Amino acid sequence: MSDFNGMSIERKGEDYAVTRVTREAVIGVTLGRGEYRVPKLDTTILFFDHMLEMLGWYSDLNIDASYEAKTYRLMHVVCEDIGLALGHAARALVVDGITTGIESRGNGFGLMDEARAEAAVSFEGRSNAFLTIDDAARLERVEDMLTIDLAAFFEGFSQGARATVHLRLADGVDPHHAWEAGFRAFGHALRSALLLNPRRAGMTAGVKGTLD
Repeated sequence: MSDFNGMSIERKGEDYAVTRVTREAVIGVTLGRGEYRVPKLDTTILFFDHMLEMLGWYSDLNIDASYEAKTYRLMHVVCEDIGLALGHAARALVVDGITTGIESRGNGFGLMDEARAEAAVSFEGRSNAFLTIDDAARLERVEDMLTIDLAAFFEGFSQGARATVHLRLADGVDPHHAWEAGFRAFGHALRSALLLNPRRAGMTAGVKGTLD
């Protein structure tokens, strides 16, 4: 099925495959449950590939992502568009689970050496991303990219998923550690939100009972 934001989604077994086509690029994302498999990640940004690898590892989800530029390769666009597509796929997993019961909201804590982070996500039709970025995570660059573009990923995810995302990068001396702790925390939060729960059959995260 397709929608007005340029994305199409197709279910393939336990995976949801999302394609986003714009005048700037072609983005492909796959998100799903099932047995672990080695991710296929080619976003053109090495550190971003690594962070998506962490997200899949800590969420217990299989994640693939690719980005092909049609005009300019802009890192902000890469991160935001992949966030949009991945969020769209995550929303599909939530919708798919509501009938039999799914948590739809979760939180998590992430550590890497001196760095720690907290994350929360709620799928209830409210697109918000609230990021508190302190210490080393505020530095301009991390590995081969700008840190502000990593923030754009979470903003894109919240829009694509129509979810509220909170991320707090509380400590860290090394920006690599700080952001990896953040993606680990978000992975734990996403895993919690996508846990199946028969007690919540037919229920959404919010009491209004809709995802709009």
